[in-house]
Amino acid sequence: MQAEKLAQVKASVLEIRQELRAGKLYQSLPQRLGTVIDQLEPTPATTVSTPEDDILDLVQELRTGLDAGTLTEITDQQLEQLLSHVGSVNPAIRDRGCYYLLNEALQQQLLTADQLGTIFDWLVQDDQLFAHINEPENDAVFARSFSVLLLSVLLYADHAGVTFMTDARLQQLVSQFTVYVLLENDTRGFVGTHGWAHAYTHIGNLLDELADEAQLARADKLLMLAAIISRYQRLSTPLIYGEPERLSTYLALITNKDELYSDYLLMAMKGWHRSMVMQPAPSTEAAWTRVFNRNRLLEAMALHDEFPTAVVDYLDDELEFLG
Repeated sequence: MQAEKLAQVKASVLEIRQELRAGKLYQSLPQRLGTVIDQLEPTPATTVSTPEDDILDLVQELRTGLDAGTLTEITDQQLEQLLSHVGSVNPAIRDRGCYYLLNEALQQQLLTADQLGTIFDWLVQDDQLFAHINEPENDAVFARSFSVLLLSVLLYADHAGVTFMTDARLQQLVSQFTVYVLLENDTRGFVGTHGWAHAYTHIGNLLDELADEAQLARADKLLMLAAIISRYQRLSTPLIYGEPERLSTYLALITNKDELYSDYLLMAMKGWHRSMVMQPAPSTEAAWTRVFNRNRLLEAMALHDEFPTAVVDYLDDELEFLG
């Protein structure tokens, strides 16, 4: 993404975040975030550089060591090689390699706290999260999406006691992730021979972990809740690979944390309904896609028993309205 455009989005999100934290913003939050999204202009496609398939031997070596129980560490050099291939279009390297190895290494406590910090600092940088993000669908989605997935794994590990997260890193994560959610427009699930992209499933994973983060202010959790609703509402390509179900799980989790979140969800969903009713009848593929994306989300939410009563009542009325 062009540096100037990205800087403008970051500045807008920072301003919204500061006003929200100061208690100066609530009712107009959907409109403010919606304006940030609506003002984005797509950038023409540029060439995406993806990693070579040059670490297959390393992946196999590490997997063999993990499976045999003989692997006792991942060196800094090996870690750097894995991180540089997170965006590989080869699922044997990206999904069954980098992600699997880093996740298993965390589970088996083979990574030091310093290494966890190194991984975090790599994944959260602009070049990982925002590469080609406002261009037509492209292969950079794999680096973006799997960076978000691995960030969720890191935060889970931190919550489980493998402590590495500082307050500065946590604040950076909220800022970068909120911007990412507002910008990510690639809704693809399984992509041909490249395997899973699944950006919106991975967004749900990280939202879950941030909802459980005790050190985060309510305003920051509200900001991310508002961001995903505003972005979802404006998607013009379908989410059909389980993403509505994944995001509904997050919505059930967050709305049970505090009445603030359930109140906001209801306000935003009712506003979403009004905006759809006031628009002309859908006559384009994009417009119909937005209708059915919303319907799938409502149906997925209705399958959860753990939503607060007010949300359950709203869902019952809304699904009855849809027939």
